[in-house]
Amino acid sequence: MTTLLFEHKPRLTWSGVRHWWEVVDRPLLVCAFFLIALGIVLNFATSPALASRHGLDPFHFVLRQAIFAVPAILLMLALSMASPKVIRRFGVLLFCVTIALLMLVLLIGSARNGATRWLSLVFFSLQPSELAKPALVAASAWMLSLRDEPHAPPGAMIAALCLALTAFLVAMQPDYSQTALICAVWGVVFFLSGASIVWAVSGGLLAVGGGAIAYATSPYVAERLRLMFDLESSSGYQMRKTVAAIREGGLWGTGPGEGVEKMGLPDAHSDFIIAVAAEEYGLIMTLVIIAVFAFIVARGFLLAAELKSVFARLAVSGIAALIGFQAFIHIGVSARALPPTGMTLPLVSYGGSSLMAMGVAFGMLLGLTRMDMERLR
Repeated sequence: MTTLLFEHKPRLTWSGVRHWWEVVDRPLLVCAFFLIALGIVLNFATSPALASRHGLDPFHFVLRQAIFAVPAILLMLALSMASPKVIRRFGVLLFCVTIALLMLVLLIGSARNGATRWLSLVFFSLQPSELAKPALVAASAWMLSLRDEPHAPPGAMIAALCLALTAFLVAMQPDYSQTALICAVWGVVFFLSGASIVWAVSGGLLAVGGGAIAYATSPYVAERLRLMFDLESSSGYQMRKTVAAIREGGLWGTGPGEGVEKMGLPDAHSDFIIAVAAEEYGLIMTLVIIAVFAFIVARGFLLAAELKSVFARLAVSGIAALIGFQAFIHIGVSARALPPTGMTLPLVSYGGSSLMAMGVAFGMLLGLTRMDMERLR
């Protein structure tokens, strides 16, 4: 008889770890470790050039990436061993903390490139909007899972208020790309909770209207959209180097450490790391990366469809959508299919906040899809 995960209390013993290994979704776990390792390898390629521009040790950034990978992995493994009740409570607590941090960012945050998105701590800068994404998914999935229970709070309304508050605080930074991503992921969770198609269409029209208003009122957004079509503009340098790096890589790439165009990419380690992979490892590696993300998303949705718990089903679907949308945006920007947004590639791009946030997201995904979760067979 299948053990209910709601009653499961994992123990850090050899038998407990062995049981975890038997029931965790190993293909998803392997994908997560592959992406973390790939990020460290690609940061080896980008770190020297970037560090020299800042007068730092040649491997400063790759060492920091490796250091940040440790808490990200620990968070992922801890949540992968937790019960849905623990994951739900952790997600709600994290959501409350990130809302407070997002408010703090607007008051005392550090400004970079015209945006205030970071809190400067002792050893690193924290970007709360990254952690807000998996936290909002968990909190909204819980609220929406209560909508049909008797005497339950108005879950859909509370979930909508959570979205509105998060989106408002992130947009005020301003960070329109993260705002759009947050709304899109929440829309998937809301639609899968049983919302009418009318709401889905209305949300799509609202998004289009919001994009049009942003284009008309924000010179920053308008300039980003123009960069898709006009690489010769004064602000198109980074996109020109990205296109050149992808073109230089060809089918098989220039070889590890042999890329040249990456040297001129200011954000090669973060926003355009897929271009580094394309230049040094070619189209083949790029297609492998795309296939890995496609597999994660597809497997996430397939496993979610088997779960009896409404909360688990919505949370897993939301996390899969978050990973898929974020990877799609990152790759689409480098391919000039989307305007430049500053979106990281999950578990691959440099950045402590992004890495730990995705560690939380993958941990939730692994924890809620373990085989000792009761499923529909």
